[in-house]
Amino acid sequence: MRSTKYLVLSVSVFALASCASVPVTDKNLPAPEIAAEWSESQYDNARQSSDVRNGWLDDLEMDDLSRFVEEVLINNPDFKATAHRMEASGFGVKIARSNLFPAIDANLATRRQRSNSLLVSNNNVSLGFDARWEADVWGRLSARTAGAKANYTAFRADYAAARLSLVAQVSQAWFDVMEAQAQVDLALKTVESFERAVHIVEKRFSRGLNTGLDLRLVVSNYEAARASLSRREDQLGQQKRSLEILAGRYPSAKIISAGILPDINHDVPVGLPVNILERRPDLQSARAKLLSAGYSRQAADKDLLPSFSITASGSNSSANFTDLLRFDNIFWNLVGNITQPVFQGGRLRYAAKSEAALFEAEKQVFARTLLVAFKEVEDALSSERSLKKQVKHTATAAENAIAAENVALDQYSRGLIKISVLLESQRQSLSQQSQLLSIKKQRINNRIALHLALGGDFTIKEGIQANITNDNDPKGDITGENRL
Repeated sequence: MRSTKYLVLSVSVFALASCASVPVTDKNLPAPEIAAEWSESQYDNARQSSDVRNGWLDDLEMDDLSRFVEEVLINNPDFKATAHRMEASGFGVKIARSNLFPAIDANLATRRQRSNSLLVSNNNVSLGFDARWEADVWGRLSARTAGAKANYTAFRADYAAARLSLVAQVSQAWFDVMEAQAQVDLALKTVESFERAVHIVEKRFSRGLNTGLDLRLVVSNYEAARASLSRREDQLGQQKRSLEILAGRYPSAKIISAGILPDINHDVPVGLPVNILERRPDLQSARAKLLSAGYSRQAADKDLLPSFSITASGSNSSANFTDLLRFDNIFWNLVGNITQPVFQGGRLRYAAKSEAALFEAEKQVFARTLLVAFKEVEDALSSERSLKKQVKHTATAAENAIAAENVALDQYSRGLIKISVLLESQRQSLSQQSQLLSIKKQRINNRIALHLALGGDFTIKEGIQANITNDNDPKGDITGENRL
């Protein structure tokens, strides 16, 4: 792991058809020593993860969810807007690259003149062209092109981040609906259980075996359970509408997301490698923005140097349109120019200082993004261990609470216990079962959050670095993998 200390988030810099040097390399990225801390927290056996399935969404084994995620990726308005912004940035690269080539303009003009004194009309048709080309001697134009490419890389990373975040959000919302449905079912069972208790107490009261206080207490619990059922049903409707909005559907609360909350049978491998975080799109985006700021700084520095350009123009005019293509009367000129900024009121010098300051700021943004990435992973790993224990212990508590409720109901019907014991056993049973559903859902959502923090599943493959070389494929997969 020490050998990877200076390779944290090393995104391969795409080949540049220019002489612009790379403004920042892997060895001088800010805060590289963080990798050592991660190494120690991962027990120094980072390469021993195995038997992990590729595609974290498949680990949940929910075919309905996978199909719904595909629908969301097609129809979600925010995600489609992000795709269009990325596409626009791709065109920006081509705009910047066009400055490396000559610019040629053609013009065609016609003119008719008449002298009122001589009553004579003259016609004139002219055809001409203007061309200009700046030699990129110092690499200023190449630096701006490289900066545009880095900016496009950042947009592609933002697109991948939006995709991963949207899938995680949809998956978590899906399980929120499943949990809400399970809570409704539990509330309905609770109402039925309290209703049975009411019948038992009414029978005993009619025979004079208990007081009216017992009846009032059990009826109070029964009505409270019915109120809780109504509240749970309303929450279920709200969760469904939120899920439908993500897919671009009308929020009618008609989506079906039923079933038993799945158990997570795949544990997190011990010793996740530090360079697994290279896939995180937000880190790739932060690095690309850092590169873009570095290239902007280079270009601003080179604005102070002389520029070399060639201009050319040519024209031909005639009274007849057919004579324009005759080369006898063509006038042309070719001019070479050297332009050196002399006095700009400090504009260029301060612009260079401004870009340098922005470059330093982007370094700190990168360092902050890196720290947040490690924090999110550490938080999710810590919660994973805690929630796994909570699910185990709460399941045992719920099992015993259900058994205790059944025993208490039987014993009260035979007059062996007080009504307070029965009511307490029913409350404990409801509480533990409801808590088990919530904790199971929390563990599922935390596992999704862990995958989001890692930028994918627990595996790491060759070629996961950003490889942005095809400007005609703005929707390509930034990590080299299409599966979630």
